[in-house]
Amino acid sequence: MRRFVAAVLYLPCFIYASNASFNPQALSEFHKGLNYHNSNELMVAAMHYRKALAADATLVSAAINLAIIHEKWAEPALAEKLYNEAVRVAPRLFAARYNRGQFLQKKGDLPGARADYIAALEIKPDASLYINLAAMELKLFEQKRHITLITAAEKNLAAAEHMKSKSPALYFNRARLMELKNFPARARVFYEEAMRHYEPLSAEYRTCLLRVDRLSRQLGN
Repeated sequence: MRRFVAAVLYLPCFIYASNASFNPQALSEFHKGLNYHNSNELMVAAMHYRKALAADATLVSAAINLAIIHEKWAEPALAEKLYNEAVRVAPRLFAARYNRGQFLQKKGDLPGARADYIAALEIKPDASLYINLAAMELKLFEQKRHITLITAAEKNLAAAEHMKSKSPALYFNRARLMELKNFPARARVFYEEAMRHYEPLSAEYRTCLLRVDRLSRQLGN
């Protein structure tokens, strides 16, 4: 998935065992699945992940990786069931919260994704995820007009900035925030800063350029 949005989106990536299992059979099957997953032999990988879960239903890394395969196979109901089970078993595991949040974001369930990302960030702060969360909050604000969403987005962008993020998405979303707060001159400055970080031929650069032109006309200069 690589469409232009106002934030850095994570690409699905399968994970190594990130929760403890004392079942040697489950771990053996998981690592077999992981090896096949690395080789893009998804049918065989899925078989081993299922065997791992049959041996130890709490091995959420196997559930997450199997969910990622079902997503790739365009089977969202099965993927969601596995993500939900991973969060149920390990609600304080970053990978469980992050991966389900990513799934829900792609599905269009922004409130659900937001809740998972907030939980993930409480476990492990991440600058890109702060920016992605802020972008969703700005989008939700445009839909719902709840002022708390603007406040939350501003706080999350500040957190990413505090972590020394230089992502162009940080500047892009700062610009969006300024537009929504009706500060067009400051918005233009942030769009121009974002343009300095995007590739000149990219869709992101073009979007910023169009917004700078619009704001310049609005400001009369």
